[in-house]
Amino acid sequence: TTSPVPARLDMVNYDKWDKLDLGSDDDEPRTRGRPQVTRLEGPSTVTFGGGRGDVVDVRVDAPRPTNEPVRAAKASDKAPARNDLDASYAKFDALAGDISSDDDINDYYEDEYHAQMDAARRAEFEDTLRNPDGTWKELPPLVRQPGKYIGDMPPPSYPPPDVAEARLMADMDRLAERTEAFTRNGAAENAIEPSEKDAAAESDDKGDPADSQQRAGYMWSQEHDECVLSVVVPAGTKAKDVVVECTEDRVKIVLANHASRSATMLVDDDIAHRIDPEPRDDEELERAADGFDVPRVYGEWEVCDWEPQSLGGRRVVRVTFRKKGLGAMTHWWRRALRSGKEIDTAALKCRKEGKAAESQKIWEEATAAFKESVKNRKPIPIPYTGPSEDSGDES
Repeated sequence: TTSPVPARLDMVNYDKWDKLDLGSDDDEPRTRGRPQVTRLEGPSTVTFGGGRGDVVDVRVDAPRPTNEPVRAAKASDKAPARNDLDASYAKFDALAGDISSDDDINDYYEDEYHAQMDAARRAEFEDTLRNPDGTWKELPPLVRQPGKYIGDMPPPSYPPPDVAEARLMADMDRLAERTEAFTRNGAAENAIEPSEKDAAAESDDKGDPADSQQRAGYMWSQEHDECVLSVVVPAGTKAKDVVVECTEDRVKIVLANHASRSATMLVDDDIAHRIDPEPRDDEELERAADGFDVPRVYGEWEVCDWEPQSLGGRRVVRVTFRKKGLGAMTHWWRRALRSGKEIDTAALKCRKEGKAAESQKIWEEATAAFKESVKNRKPIPIPYTGPSEDSGDES
């Protein structure tokens, strides 16, 4: 025998799930709710303000309720006219007048006043251009003269001679300050004398002079731990137009001319003294610790202004050399490049008076003491236990 299959009524009824509303109120546009209307029965008082600002009480004469039953409204019934209602709205109009600001009225009358004044001025100006009979006067034609401006265009603003002279003097002072900073404890060289090899190449080459070394002026300055070489370049030169190659004992500066696809050698000379490399950053230190060959970098360079625009606008390529460390001693260079002229380091302003003579005296005393110790040193015999020269090798 087989058991009968139970009817659907004996199982769970899922009809209530079909009627479940899974929609969101945010997905549907919100409709404005039905306004709430409060019916006033008899004379009443309505208060406006609700505790915010001034409170205004308005007396409303509403009709009194009657005992007659309320008849249901029909479609054929017409809406009663406003005059048939007993409520008076005059007080509401007065209330709106009290709440409105007087600034709107003042602005209205002020705008009207300005409009009338403008019309009066326009009429007065037109009267000066009209004849007594009302016709327009004939004005002479405008003739444009050279060097003069007619109409609303302002004249050119050229500075007075005294102002232009003051600006020029200020630019000259600025140039003097920069030159003094670029030659501090150093000097200025008018030209770089080319080496013999470059001079021979220059004499053989009669074509493009850019292939040979150009005589370029430069300045150099120094401090306790660095020396800065400033090479003069034309106005408008940028860093992308310059190539600087610096090693431990030599520097080379090339100026590229992108328009003519040529290059000019500005500096190719030995540095007066060997220099130290620039300190490595964290990434270079990590690569060196991992065994990679990280080359050392000598010298840092930049392109900056030297002359103001009114004096030519030339710029300089500044290369900074890091001096060899000598501990507590300071090595003052007599020149920056091998081809440069030497200066008197004893006359430097940064050095104290008598400091150079004192240092020279200490150096001479130390040298004399070392020579004396070498002279008076006695030889120390060292015993030799090896074979003598007379003894031969036994076979």
